[in-house]
Amino acid sequence: MLHVEIRAEPLFQLGPMTVTNSMVGAVLASILVLIAAFVFVRRATLLPTRMQSLIEFPIEWTAQIVEANGGRHWRSFAPLIVAIFIFVLLANWIGLLPGVGTIGYTEVVEGHEVLVPFVRPASADLNFTLGLALVSFFAFIGLGIRKGGVMAYLKHTFIAEPAYMTPLMTPIHIISELSRLISLSFRLFGNVFAGEVLLATMLFLTTSVVFVLPLAFFVPGIFLSLELVFGFVQALVFAFLTMAYIVLAVPEHDEHEESEEHGANHASTRSTDPALGAA
Repeated sequence: MLHVEIRAEPLFQLGPMTVTNSMVGAVLASILVLIAAFVFVRRATLLPTRMQSLIEFPIEWTAQIVEANGGRHWRSFAPLIVAIFIFVLLANWIGLLPGVGTIGYTEVVEGHEVLVPFVRPASADLNFTLGLALVSFFAFIGLGIRKGGVMAYLKHTFIAEPAYMTPLMTPIHIISELSRLISLSFRLFGNVFAGEVLLATMLFLTTSVVFVLPLAFFVPGIFLSLELVFGFVQALVFAFLTMAYIVLAVPEHDEHEESEEHGANHASTRSTDPALGAA
């Protein structure tokens, strides 16, 4: 029976924690990232091998985009953006591996036997996407405060220009900040879960029509290719939206730097103006 559960199905208990099939997908994605990091660190050479080039390409490509669009503080958050992109990309693409979502155990639901897979894409679980969105949320708030100070961040975010509009605009700003958390988590979850449902439906339909055997190979291949592209796009969107929110939260000029620059400019004016020098 075709059955796609919107929530992650529990597999077993590990003490007080319930291990779900989407958690297994997240762990697999983490293991792949760690293996790639191990290979990159231990076997990196000046003349890169094919494996090293394969690992370096998404890192360099993402870092170049962050450098071009991240403002003067881009080095502060480039590692975070690169890590989010690669991790979400692998978490999305794990759902396309053979056996993911199709190998598991059966249980009876409403009188019908349904398959509970051992592994599901981590991004098809709202808990996973909400956790990542929280990381992004606290990252752009934390970097905004770190670079400009608490008061500068609050002024930059919650105080309107002109000042008399602040009582009206502050609630709107707060809702806008919280909506970023919601949009990041639900956008990724909704797209990946919809792709999982679409793939399951296509597999069910093509394998049910036994008299059109080529469809069982041709149609799923098309949708798997589309999901490959969609998984890449969703990882890209999540990572670069995080970057955009950080850029909006981090002031382009720190207050103490502005005061130092103002003092330096003032001293330079005094030294170059004979009248001011004489005074």
